[in-house]
Amino acid sequence: MKEEINRGFSSRVDAKEGGEERVAKILARRGTCSRREAEQLIANGAVIVNGVRIREQGFKCSPMTSEIVIDESGARWLSSKLTVALNKPPGVVSNLPTAGEVAAWTWVEPKNAWMRAMEKVPIDDLRRVTNDAKSLNVVGRLDKDSRGLLILTQDGALARSVIGGNEVMKTYIVTLDSDVRESHMRSLNGSILLEGTELLPMQVRRLGNMSRTLEFRLREGKNRQIRRVCEKFGLRVVDLERIQVGEVELGDLPEGAWRVLTPSETKSLRELEFE
Repeated sequence: MKEEINRGFSSRVDAKEGGEERVAKILARRGTCSRREAEQLIANGAVIVNGVRIREQGFKCSPMTSEIVIDESGARWLSSKLTVALNKPPGVVSNLPTAGEVAAWTWVEPKNAWMRAMEKVPIDDLRRVTNDAKSLNVVGRLDKDSRGLLILTQDGALARSVIGGNEVMKTYIVTLDSDVRESHMRSLNGSILLEGTELLPMQVRRLGNMSRTLEFRLREGKNRQIRRVCEKFGLRVVDLERIQVGEVELGDLPEGAWRVLTPSETKSLRELEFE
């Protein structure tokens, strides 16, 4: 007899006809959650396939015709995952710090909370995120010398959406060590090769007449890309600040402070995968 359940949400996944796949893989591809989160949901008995609750990690079904349901407990667990914006100071490492370096997640503590931007955030959410800040994963790293908007999340599907090759637009304010000529502007907005690979086109504009400060907008983020591109054309970056990722803006968040993203901001990042 099929088990009676209280349903959270369900999904049917389009895929090439033929064959069965692991449920965790189907859920991850659909963007419902990450594969690791799907495996945890299965272990918790929160996944129902065609009306039957499953607990076997290797369980397979048809991506074309099977109904996969996350029950209410699983849906609550997924929705409880938090995402924060940190205004990373220079000198702080996004992730994988070596000896003597400071990791970005260590700044997510009560004294650095920007409460003015979180009046509607439940206090329990603030406690949860600061009590387990180490569980936050960086979504789109920012190099040690740079500063500005850094997104950290517990949400595996959101992380996959932003960094999984979806070309989310990011905006930077960059100050150079010398005046930027028109020839520089043409080069920066043109076709650029780095180590033999052509970069996606960047949008670069001046901030002020004959200014040394430029705005860069780009859809990829290769390691130290802006710094390396500027060096290629004889310019040296003296300050680099990221001010926007997708629809999430740094705004007036003070340096070293953090805030929880609003539901609309979180939704905008999760939906990038389906644009």
